[in-house]
Amino acid sequence: LIVTVLVLVAVEIYWFLALILPRSCEIFSPRWWAHAAWILFLAFNGLFNYASCVLTDPGAHGSRLYRELVAAAAEDGTLARAESGDAGASWLERGPYDWGYDRRSGGPKAPRSHYDHVTKKLVLNMDHYCPWMFNCVGFANYRYFVLFLFYVTTACLYGVAVTARDFLGMAGIRWGGAFRGPRLDAPTHTAVMFTFVLALSVGCAVALLFGWHVYLLLTAQTTIEFYGNYTLRLRAAARGQTYRNPYSRGAEANWRQLFGPGDKILALLPSS
Repeated sequence: LIVTVLVLVAVEIYWFLALILPRSCEIFSPRWWAHAAWILFLAFNGLFNYASCVLTDPGAHGSRLYRELVAAAAEDGTLARAESGDAGASWLERGPYDWGYDRRSGGPKAPRSHYDHVTKKLVLNMDHYCPWMFNCVGFANYRYFVLFLFYVTTACLYGVAVTARDFLGMAGIRWGGAFRGPRLDAPTHTAVMFTFVLALSVGCAVALLFGWHVYLLLTAQTTIEFYGNYTLRLRAAARGQTYRNPYSRGAEANWRQLFGPGDKILALLPSS
């Protein structure tokens, strides 16, 4: 899958620079260079966040991050209180900041951590296992995952916008007059058709996924916690009470938890 992603990116960059862009602007003209810079910017950021998500430990129980969390909990007595209580209970039955015990990993279970059956690891803030990433998405690589979705969505929207007019013309629909530039030759015909269909289909799917995760990050939930919180809201409603997510501090604060307190635009750029 990783090789497939890299090949698709390389082919699309070549098609855009050599076949699609010359339909509307001369090669090496200022406008062509502007498009080329934007394409390379999107490609670099998409691949950077993809690689970072694949290679970053999400916060598994064997990681330094998890060990430091266990050590801190042991020092302040939180871990001892968990060991003396019902540490094996479901996370839905424990308090939001209570520790537990995970029999599959054979160690302490931190708040908001869940066991991933694919990687066989207990992961902090586990959201899901992503087969495209060959990794579990959790605390330490969730930012890279969200930014990857953002850049893929942006790139697909750009691809649709650039190729839509020629594609509609190929379908017999005239939009804004005749074709731009000369008639499509066979390679350009293939490039336009493949790019438009791929960008539209992938863009729609990824945009929905991106929108979902924007909602989750602004409400301080993972996908697993969303369904758990739904259950807890039903239980609270049955008791005549209102359930509030204990991890949420408001959209602004929740954003800062993931991207930091800096400028929101700069947060979209590559960083470790």
